[in-house]
Amino acid sequence: MNVEKAIDFFRLAERLECEYRVTRKSDGTRQSVASHSWNMAMMAMVLFPYLQIPVNRERVLELCLIHDLHEAADHDIPLHQQTPAVRAKKHAAEIQTINKIVDMLDGDTHMRALFDEYDARQSPESRLVKALDGLDAMLSHLCTPDLGYLCECENGFYWKLFFSDEFASGFDFEPALRQIADEIRTRASMRLWHEKNIDADICYRGDKK
Repeated sequence: MNVEKAIDFFRLAERLECEYRVTRKSDGTRQSVASHSWNMAMMAMVLFPYLQIPVNRERVLELCLIHDLHEAADHDIPLHQQTPAVRAKKHAAEIQTINKIVDMLDGDTHMRALFDEYDARQSPESRLVKALDGLDAMLSHLCTPDLGYLCECENGFYWKLFFSDEFASGFDFEPALRQIADEIRTRASMRLWHEKNIDADICYRGDKK
């Protein structure tokens, strides 16, 4: 082990604690990327016994930890700002950062394989982690004391996204995930109606407000 490079990597990973997302925590402050990754790992651990699709548990937890690791250098870009051009530039930057991370770990083939697996979204493990990524964002709608941020960006971009059937269909491959997502959506929809007078069900019906 190259001790100096390992410490450099740990310092890089620590930056995820300082990188903040749009989503809000129960104290009203913005969620860090590190907190988001930890939440996903905790969700995975609890849901493992109920999954119908067999997965490698260790692999899932590893993917939860590293899926946003590049944001320690590239920073999080909110979804409402991700135009096609921004996404292309973002992906190119991610590849460069991941290459630097792998080099930092002396060409660690296991780390490289994890990044490649998550990027491809083909394995049951990577699909599960991608779904947990969305599930954690949905959960914040129950935890935050104020849902206002869902309504402020781009004409309600976030509530229209997270309460759409298209978003919900991302959980269909695993019944336990869909069950959790539907319950969160129901509770959050009630919050939107009572606190913001917004009918989230228009997304389910395809109506226009």
